[in-house]
Amino acid sequence: MQNSDKNFGNNLSKTSILNELPLGNAELGEAFALSINDMVVQSGITNPKSEPFDITTPSWRALAQKENKTEEELQKLDTTFKDSVNTLAQSYILYIARNTGNISGKLSYEDYEKFMLKYRFGHFNIENRMGYITKVKEQIKNAFDKIASHGETAIDDIIDKNDMASYIFALSTKSKRDAQNNFLGFEINGIITAQDYAVFESELFESEDNLASLKLRVAYNQLNNIT
Repeated sequence: MQNSDKNFGNNLSKTSILNELPLGNAELGEAFALSINDMVVQSGITNPKSEPFDITTPSWRALAQKENKTEEELQKLDTTFKDSVNTLAQSYILYIARNTGNISGKLSYEDYEKFMLKYRFGHFNIENRMGYITKVKEQIKNAFDKIASHGETAIDDIIDKNDMASYIFALSTKSKRDAQNNFLGFEINGIITAQDYAVFESELFESEDNLASLKLRVAYNQLNNIT
């Protein structure tokens, strides 16, 4: 009877995370994690040998480059881009969940810190540098708070698939500026470069409200059609 109960619990847990992340593909999540981790050698400093990560498909990019697009084509671009964002977000959470023992598909701070210390900072040999690891944990907490609350001031205690989708969306947009360098808003690009990631990550690591916070808020509103 005990074995039956245990198996039922395992099946329930497996079903729970699959229900939460139906679009999740752990291999895609791993590819994304490895790619962005390779983009920085330390906070704010890029790896010149890293490759950009394109969250879109060749067909999306071909249509995006077409001139004089119809309303139907513009809508298709919007829908398929959001689909790509949501698939990658759920895949990334699934990969993190599998590496931290999470069974809900919603990441707690403990899950996020555990993953970041091992996969983002693990190759920096921080374990025996107490002053540095304290600073790193502060940075991780700042990033968690911003992503979990998609840039809002009210702090949430989990990162769910909607929060992670806002993070992916924000990462794959660019700031638009005029000839005088005045900020004009954001435009969708879909390609994450090392420079883009390093700048965005360093802003996530800061405690104050900044451009990363704004991009997360805009991303959440656009993904959820909030005006």
